[in-house]
Amino acid sequence: MTKLLIRLFVKNSEDVLNPAVRRSYGSLSGGVGIFCNLFLCIIKIAVGFLTASISITADGLNNLSDMGSSVITLIGFKMAGKPAD
Repeated sequence: MTKLLIRLFVKNSEDVLNPAVRRSYGSLSGGVGIFCNLFLCIIKIAVGFLTASISITADGLNNLSDMGSSVITLIGFKMAGKPAD
């Protein structure tokens, strides 16, 4: 699955010394992290409410905070790609 995503979203994926390729890898990892954690968050919170389980609901909220970390990763890669002052 990882190789498929890299092939689809990272052009010239073999040229890891190229800054544009490195930014693409960072953006891909941040985007996948956001998607996966948001999906898990929604599922776990829904299941937690349906089963009245505080622990599952709390785990869903933990996935929401993990998604925030992925957003920060994306922002960091975008900022790192800007030219120096």
